Amino acid sequence: MSYRVFARKYRPQTFAEVVGQEHITRTLQNAVNSSRLAQAYLFVGPRGIGKTSTARILAKALNCENGPTSEPCGKCPACLEIADGRSLDVIEIDGASNNGVENIRDLRESAAYAPTRGKFKIYLIDEVHMLSTGAFNALLKTLEEPPLHVKFIFATTEAQKVPATITSRCQRFDLRRIPAPLIKKHLLFIAECEKIRLDEDAADAIARGAEGGLRDAESMLDQMVAFCGEHIRSGDVMDVFGFTPHEVVVQLVNSLFSGNAGSALDTVAEQSELGKDLSRLTGEVVSHLRDLLVSQATGGECLISQGKLLDLVEHFSAAESSMKWVADKKLQLDVAVIKALHLLDETSLTDVIETLSGLYNGEPPAQRPERSIKAPSMPIKEPSQPTLPLSSAPSTPLQSAPVEKAPVEKAPVEATPNLKIELFESLPTQPPVVRTPPPVLPKTPSPAPTAAPMDAGLCWERIAAEFSKNSVIRFGWFREGVFGCLENGRMTIRFPAALREAGSSMFMEKGIKDIEVRLLQDLGQPVKIFFEFDESLQASAPQPEPEPEPEPEPPKIPDPVTVQPPADPMAEFLNDPLIEKALEIFKGTLQTQKS
Repeated sequence: MSYRVFARKYRPQTFAEVVGQEHITRTLQNAVNSSRLAQAYLFVGPRGIGKTSTARILAKALNCENGPTSEPCGKCPACLEIADGRSLDVIEIDGASNNGVENIRDLRESAAYAPTRGKFKIYLIDEVHMLSTGAFNALLKTLEEPPLHVKFIFATTEAQKVPATITSRCQRFDLRRIPAPLIKKHLLFIAECEKIRLDEDAADAIARGAEGGLRDAESMLDQMVAFCGEHIRSGDVMDVFGFTPHEVVVQLVNSLFSGNAGSALDTVAEQSELGKDLSRLTGEVVSHLRDLLVSQATGGECLISQGKLLDLVEHFSAAESSMKWVADKKLQLDVAVIKALHLLDETSLTDVIETLSGLYNGEPPAQRPERSIKAPSMPIKEPSQPTLPLSSAPSTPLQSAPVEKAPVEKAPVEATPNLKIELFESLPTQPPVVRTPPPVLPKTPSPAPTAAPMDAGLCWERIAAEFSKNSVIRFGWFREGVFGCLENGRMTIRFPAALREAGSSMFMEKGIKDIEVRLLQDLGQPVKIFFEFDESLQASAPQPEPEPEPEPEPPKIPDPVTVQPPADPMAEFLNDPLIEKALEIFKGTLQTQKS
């Protein structure tokens, strides 16, 4: 007897033997048992997952001598003929080669004749999406109202190419890709039947390489038996199919996270010299990054932020797609690795805003990890005089420091591509970080519950005044807040309804956390703060006051000497101590463009 490959030898013959498609087989079995049979079925799904096999099993269930039955015997002449593909009542048609109108005309003529042996005449058209438009139109009438003894079963890998007029006349079943654990289990079952020693790691590698296709996995196992004989190891699978071990993928990704360009590029070169499939390696990198992203989103820890992970997934996915059209895949992957290192070294606007917000609220800036590949940055001049110690830091409000201590002449703005910023020469007021914990408030004990409402109202007034003074843009509207009540650890502050939009700004989440920290320090108990916007409240004083409007007119035509400093809108911004501190932290420079 001639040799039969595993894909044919272990083809499922009953519904119970179909792997990974229980939602399909159970529906078909129930339909057969209850005699609720449709005139046409459409099986949709990628290659090698059981579309044709399921169609044949359904045909056996309908034409078995014991049927229609959900458990065909597989031993009667009808079942054997269908399994071998020689049944006169089950006509299998290849839609790719029989796609003309004349072929459908012959089908319509033969459909009028009764079946020879079984109860039904079944037409099984594979790759039905390959039929021409004329052939589909010729099939419509027969498909909608076929003779009672006729059933149609269609199979396709591209359901979007099947006209809606055909799909609407069929019961559609979408077969899924088979999970790797089920494929692995099936491969171990075949190995046991064939008296082959298949290592667990080898079976897992084949299952992952098959990408959800059981037929592909069976063909790969057949090839490995020819290569290895009776003992198949994981290393043999990696060598034959060019798979990359998972440990190598993890090593490559960790090299990217640590900024080690040499190690990452050496890993790519080593895999290329071993003959590995670099396109598949890039896909494995994307899969590993996706796993890290999902883990981080569900509470796990990762060395980089979620935004950076998203950037890397998008970057390597684009690199994998472009590799299909280039000859030198190693060059493509090398460039992708170097670009990924630069992506990790970039600073996002969100990081800058968070750091500036922390500086406003007295939080020390987080140090960025050093990387081996960095974007070029301008040198930063160290301060020539020693910085004031924390104990002697002046208590000058933060917003007044840039105006008094940083004159415009110290940082002239030029329309050049790169601006070199001299830092900390006029920064004696930078350490207002010390004022974050107020020295007086924590010492005022207020354990008595009767004094809590009064203390809470005074506390809110102090906090609102301080926050609005230190950050007029973000929290200047806090002055409009009216203390409501403090009950069960919940403090309610009422604002006019006109300030609702200000309360939904991007700074509010962190601002509320900072307020709750201050309340814990001042009141000695944890307090949650809630803002309410009341239509009955009116803003006591609008933000832009109308009185100063006539005053700017006289200074409009002064001496050229006095007009010159405000003429440059960037000067005051560049001398802001917070901006200078941010440039030092992120090791960056400011660039301006001519309008």
